[in-house]
Amino acid sequence: MIIESIQNLIFKNALSLKDKKFRDRNGIFFVEGKKQVEEIPKDWDIKQIFISEKYKNNIHDFKNVTTFSERLFNKLARTQSPQGVVAVVNKKHYNIKEIVKNQGLFIILENIQDPGNLGTIIRSADAFASKAVFVSKGSADIYSDKTVRSTMGSIFHLPVIDNIDIEDILNLLKEEKITVFGASLNSGKYLNGLKFPAKSAFVIGNEANGLKNKTEHLTDKLIKIYMPGNSESLNAAVAASIIMYEISKKINIAKCLLPVNYIPSLK
Repeated sequence: MIIESIQNLIFKNALSLKDKKFRDRNGIFFVEGKKQVEEIPKDWDIKQIFISEKYKNNIHDFKNVTTFSERLFNKLARTQSPQGVVAVVNKKHYNIKEIVKNQGLFIILENIQDPGNLGTIIRSADAFASKAVFVSKGSADIYSDKTVRSTMGSIFHLPVIDNIDIEDILNLLKEEKITVFGASLNSGKYLNGLKFPAKSAFVIGNEANGLKNKTEHLTDKLIKIYMPGNSESLNAAVAASIIMYEISKKINIAKCLLPVNYIPSLK
């Protein structure tokens, strides 16, 4: 059956999912686009799949599929050129105290405002094998359509936990003997040449203002990126990615013994 009327109750309920407050209250979020939906692992709970009439023959292996006319689906979709499929997914809940017992790199984000930056940082955290990303209260929504799309599926690959109190998470990390580094343009040691323990955390602050003074004082060490050029600063996601690369390389140095003729993929 193809639903064509805007008065249809199923469509009205689907449309209400565009309201962030409604989604938060019900613990769900939208994933839009063929590639994004296909990235959802089997251990994530997909509550519902909405597809456009044109896409109805392209969906396999999914339950709870509802088909809308093109006109109705375009009202539901968030992108300008919809790909014809939207998944409604239950948010995952994580045990933070168990997560921080692991060795590796933890990322803490303070007041990151741009959803594109936030999604890119999550994607980089995934690429460099971070154990988790903690996102502070007041940051962009980790489940907004733009953030989810910017992660390119990485939001499903590692724990990403939002609405975190920065002071609480830093104190918890220190209880677990995790060394906390903070990014600061005005002080700190250059990233090159520093050693990083097997259990390390890295805090990056707001795009315009960096870390709050209080947060800087809670870190164990402030670090900065050597920049010999004329630019005063880097985009938050770019800076975070460079630092994650350097830290993860040093944490996992034994795993990075690559063949002499190794050429990394640039895809």
